Amino acid sequence: MVKPTESSLHEPALSARLARQALRLAGTLGLPVEALCREAGFREEDLDDPELRIPYAALDGLLERAEALSGDANLGLHIARVDLVDLDDPATFVVLTSATLHDAMVRGCRYQRVWGDGERFQMEELEGGVRMRFTPVGAPRPAHRHLVEAALVQFATGVRAFTGVDVRPLCVRFRHEAPPDLREHEALFGCPLEFGAAFSAIDFSHEAAQRPFVHADALLNTMFERQAQRVLERLPAGVMTVSERVREQVGRALAGGDFSFVAVARALRQPPRTLQRRLAAEGQSYAAIVEALRRELSASYLQRRMSIAEVSFLLGYADPVAFHRAFKRWWGTSPEGYRRERLQASR
Repeated sequence: MVKPTESSLHEPALSARLARQALRLAGTLGLPVEALCREAGFREEDLDDPELRIPYAALDGLLERAEALSGDANLGLHIARVDLVDLDDPATFVVLTSATLHDAMVRGCRYQRVWGDGERFQMEELEGGVRMRFTPVGAPRPAHRHLVEAALVQFATGVRAFTGVDVRPLCVRFRHEAPPDLREHEALFGCPLEFGAAFSAIDFSHEAAQRPFVHADALLNTMFERQAQRVLERLPAGVMTVSERVREQVGRALAGGDFSFVAVARALRQPPRTLQRRLAAEGQSYAAIVEALRRELSASYLQRRMSIAEVSFLLGYADPVAFHRAFKRWWGTSPEGYRRERLQASR
């Protein structure tokens, strides 16, 4: 692999797994794998290193060159179907051993930096279900269509495999325009598709989100979470996305501080309109970031010896009634009921 330069050390990078999948597909298509690697700036044998991370730009170039050589307009769909098991990836096993699809979504977002820098997936609670947005890293380029389609197909097929049920999404959205032939997309997703949308995402119903996983195991899940956390701690600090910086600042200010959008923009030394525009470019919104952070922290706090009033305060609610309403929307039960269920499950 080409030795990274001083400037490239700070480039956003991701696990080499997707590159391995793309090259395995390239081999089946009869493409010159060694030449593709050389153009992308690495050697094929280096990709077996479980700790190797490659710049997003290198993967983008690899995908664009593979499409040009193969003429495969649905490259992303086909990459997603390349079977590749990585036994050195604890984050995948955290997802696999989660209790339900909903829990897997939460944990997948929490540990996704194991797979790549930046919060590419963002979970959102909807009135009719739950959504996972996907936003590729960097300025838009042709490869992003393949990255989005690969990610959402892997998500949809993974849900069916992990639940053992033919769960279909409510809807799948893509920012890119529709290709001429949609038959393969329709067969893989089995739900309404929207192209030219404001963001790329896959939506599931509340019922689907509560589907239990066939490999659910609380003990193994805890073990894999600890391993994933250790991997995160070993990763370089990297370059934080705007969404991550906002989330970090909100986390500092939630308990008793001013975490209004204007205050966060001021703390990050950005004009509010500029910050809003940059969040939108990452497919994020301030309200969604605050909601996701509060939801995640609420579960963590309720598993400690804290009163409901304390948890409400730490999450930045002036009125505990508002916290109760939000918690029931997130988890389908009251804070007290959630705590009882977790205590019973741990016995």
